[in-house]
Amino acid sequence: MADKRWSYNPKPVKLGATDKSRLEAVVKQAATASPELTQRVHRVEVKAGRIYLYRLHEQFGWDNPEAQFIKPLIEGKYAEFPMARITLFDTHGDRCEAAFQRHTGQWVSLYEGNVTECLGFIEENNQWF
Repeated sequence: MADKRWSYNPKPVKLGATDKSRLEAVVKQAATASPELTQRVHRVEVKAGRIYLYRLHEQFGWDNPEAQFIKPLIEGKYAEFPMARITLFDTHGDRCEAAFQRHTGQWVSLYEGNVTECLGFIEENNQWF
């Protein structure tokens, strides 16, 4: 019998507008309740069955008027980058996985659990996020 663990690749669940707004509210509430996440999470976005957490990075040379930046800067000196992604496999947020984005743009899954467990993992493991 083949090991199905490696061939199992579930797709994210399709969310309706009410599910998106409910999950976004849950994530924003958890992020504001945590001092660690409050400092790191700038914006939360729910799209395509995934919850994206964004953070701001200060760009070096932002005070140089000749500098060219790939992304438009926020407040004149910060660029926004994806910090973490939570992929949802059901509409209630009971089956999820937390992932970080490598410098290559590839997402790497690190943890599986429900939404609050994934947020707790992201909060505790700032070496990845």
